[in-house]
This record gives sequence, C-alpha cells and structure tokens, in this order.
Amino acid sequence: MLIKRPIIALFLMPAVLIYLVIFLYPTLRAGVMSFYSIDTLTAAFKEWKYVGIGNYSDLIANQYFRGSVWNVFVIWLVGGLIIFVFAFLFAAILSSGVRGKGFWRSLIFLPNTVSAVVLSVIWLQYIYSSNYGFLKTVFKFLGLNTLASVQWTDSEHIFGSMVIAYCFGSIGYFMLILQAAMDRIPTDFYEASVLEGANPFHKFFFITLPLMRDVFRTTLMLWTITAINWFVWSATFGLAEQSTTTPGYYMYMKVFGSSTNSHTTTEVFNVGTGAAVGILIMIAIIAISAVMNLFFRKERLEY
Repeated sequence: MLIKRPIIALFLMPAVLIYLVIFLYPTLRAGVMSFYSIDTLTAAFKEWKYVGIGNYSDLIANQYFRGSVWNVFVIWLVGGLIIFVFAFLFAAILSSGVRGKGFWRSLIFLPNTVSAVVLSVIWLQYIYSSNYGFLKTVFKFLGLNTLASVQWTDSEHIFGSMVIAYCFGSIGYFMLILQAAMDRIPTDFYEASVLEGANPFHKFFFITLPLMRDVFRTTLMLWTITAINWFVWSATFGLAEQSTTTPGYYMYMKVFGSSTNSHTTTEVFNVGTGAAVGILIMIAIIAISAVMNLFFRKERLEY
C-alpha cells in the first residue's frame, strides 16, 4: 500500500493542479474582488477601492437585484414542475416498450441539439411573433381570437413566454437521464407487483420513484444549477427588461455592461458588485445542494 500511494499521488497531481488553476484560483480572486469597487475588469490592484461588505449590502438593498432573485426562484419552481412532469411522463412512456422508442426519444431530445440562442430566436420570431407566429396562426384557426391577439413578447407576457420556451428545449435532456434510470430497474419487480394487483399508478410511485431516488436528486441538482445560472434566455428574450433579468444576467451587466444603465440611475458599472453576485450564486448552489443531500439521503438499494 505504501508503494502505491506515490503512484496514486503522481496520477492525481495533474487533475488537482488543473482544478486549482481553473476553478479554485478564480473563485478566490472573485471572493477578494467582491470586497472592492472596481471600475474595469482589467484594472490593476492598486486601482481597486476597498468597500468591505458594501457591494453585498448594496445588492440586498437593490430592488432590481431582488427582483432578479425572485425571477430565478419562479423559473426554478414553475419551470422545474413543467420540465419534470413531462420528463417523467415521456420517460415512463418510452420505458414501457412503446414501438419506435429510438425515434421518439431522438425527436424529444432534438431541441437540445440546437443552440440556445438559435432556439430562443426561433421562438421569438416564428412562434411568438404577433404578425405571423405559429401560436397566432393556430389560435386563429381554432377561432380563439382573444388568444390570437395576445402579444406574447410584451412586458406583461415575456417572462412566461421565456420560461415556456426554455422548458420546451430542456425536457429532452432530463428525460434521457430519467429514462436511463428507469430502464435499469429489473422487470421482475413490475411483474411481481402486477400479480399483487398493482396498477400503473402504484408501480410508478411505489417502485419506480423509490428506486430512482438518487438519480432524481442528481437531475434536480442539475436543474437547480441551470436555473440559478440562467443567462442566455434572459439576455435574448428580455433584452435587459427587469421582468426577465436573473442574477446571472445582472452579474454580466455589472462586469461587461456599460456604465450607464437604462433601468435606474443607481445601476453603474462595477466589477466588484458582479463578483459579489457570483459569490452569492455559488453560496446559494452549495446551500441548496446541502439541503438536497439532507432530504435525499443516499439509498443502499439503487439501479
């Protein structure tokens, strides 16, 4: 065993060094930057102005930032419900032995192969368009003139439209993970349950879900990280509107935006504030991960 330890350390060293360089150092540097007021991303350290926890207190008092936190919570909750309901439904259907399983799986996953920017533009220009959009055409064909006249990209509806569009493009990804977990469950359990008189509802909630506990925890964590770091859809759909801004986009505006912001006169360019947002996002993800590990304890029985 003593001979193996140096070899193990030798093979682990490159991975550890890479991890320290590309993750730990930027994290520590962002943590330091969050206590300073920094005018530009390339500013020398001597140009930084120490403000202590000023950046964090300003964020807490900032209505625009608080609104972005609420937006991301709604995205996580409502978007998560939509995604997981349909992901579980499609995964259960595909695992039931439906004909053409490979075709339907590829079709559902297809939106994930398209760039998020391209997908968002498609929804904006060809589905939500008030002139020739797909929704307007369908509602007019069905005689639902009230729905056909809805402006899906106005300030009143843009947030809901953005969430729906994103869910459409994300269901396939989570469906693949859940379906792979379902396929690993031995069919013997289902056959025995049928002999005991179990219906599909019983089989799903008393066999499938318990045996997928750890996989579901993983997918829920992946969704949480995705929702909190929401950026592309907010930038493309919202065009910096307050109703669609998330902490990730707010951080981008603080670090790479302009010194003049159209939302309020107090929104100014400050890399230190952007770093503080990044640290808060990291803390939020770690805290949520700890809570999930507490509620979803690892089970000994897993497939």
